[in-house]
Amino acid sequence: MKRFMKLSVVLILGLVVGSCGGSSSLDNTAATVFLTVDISAYNPDVDVCLQQLDLAIENMEITSNTKDPGGTTSAAQDVNLTRWVIKPYRTDGGSTASPEWSYDQAVFVPSGGSASLENYRIYPFEYLSEVPIAYLFPQNGGFDPETGNTNIRQSFELTIYGKTVSGKSVATTPVPVAFNFYCNGQ
Repeated sequence: MKRFMKLSVVLILGLVVGSCGGSSSLDNTAATVFLTVDISAYNPDVDVCLQQLDLAIENMEITSNTKDPGGTTSAAQDVNLTRWVIKPYRTDGGSTASPEWSYDQAVFVPSGGSASLENYRIYPFEYLSEVPIAYLFPQNGGFDPETGNTNIRQSFELTIYGKTVSGKSVATTPVPVAFNFYCNGQ
């Protein structure tokens, strides 16, 4: 009987200790805010034979929202965005996409507020001479060999990473930005 009691006490203590850690909803490892991105203006049609600059988004707003609709915010939930990642993917049936690109750029988003960006670089000019877009230039045939089309449609999936002032990681939901690439109006 004493042995059974000792075993029961050990099992109960094990359950109590085991239930105190891990994936409790009270864990304090995630930011209490989330970010949304609204792209209100950009030119989706790009003539790569005339393009002389990086691709840019004319107007973009990044808004900080509290995860708890009734919750309050403080300066500890302000966000410093630091890493921008662009992952192109084809939307026209082709399989070869432009190269991924990432860069570091600081943008501050106040808790419960927003950051408005104008003419924000989303993709570097020099990447427009890489496959598959390079196929559209006359010296390379002027068409995409995968689809046979004289244009290439891609979306650039934009994800922005950062941390709150209190050190919690935060990232935007990936946002697709659609482009239609062509050469000389074709």
